[in-house]
Amino acid sequence: MRWRISFFLLICFSAQAAYVVNNAGRQISGREISADSDGRVTLKTSNGQVMTFQKGQYRSAVADRPKALDIAEKLLSEGRGSEAVPFLKLAKKNCRFLKWDQEAIQLLADYYFESGQFALAIVEFQSLDDQAIAQNQVRVREAMMKSGEVHDVIRVLDEDIRSGSREAAAKAYLLRGQLKEEQGDAEGARRDWIKVKLFFKAQADAVKEAENLLKENEV
Repeated sequence: MRWRISFFLLICFSAQAAYVVNNAGRQISGREISADSDGRVTLKTSNGQVMTFQKGQYRSAVADRPKALDIAEKLLSEGRGSEAVPFLKLAKKNCRFLKWDQEAIQLLADYYFESGQFALAIVEFQSLDDQAIAQNQVRVREAMMKSGEVHDVIRVLDEDIRSGSREAAAKAYLLRGQLKEEQGDAEGARRDWIKVKLFFKAQADAVKEAENLLKENEV
């Protein structure tokens, strides 16, 4: 069975539930919302006013739930995970910073892990904004141990470092350091974590994690 669905309907475009919660906790509703790759969110209100929020100026931004996510969940429930992947990737890409990317990433990570694609699972788990979910942390560690594709993971992380956002690069350094530590390269691991501490000060959560890793692995 082929899915014949307009690409337009799969884009994370919001016509009903668009809103932004600013740092004061006020919810500002609108009829359209979009986000740039740097986290800047643009909201068009019902009266046509266009409001722009830089990353750090809002607590959350939400669009309508994308159709691609509904399709993916149905396919996953039917045991057709490989067919769900393109829809999850689409939701992840088009809904970045608009809530639903995180659900898509979680579903991708879980599918890759449960289907034994551990290298890909690691990358997706590390792409989640919330790195404190205990089950995910356990799965990342398990995937590291089970993966026979460590070099492939490092290749993907190297690409994130070269061409990804500052946030993605910081996370990539953290994970690459963990992989190096698992392989016995303690000095290489410390170098990656020190880079996060010194050069990614705007990524406060990543810096804190780097400091913790450095402390746990003191020589």
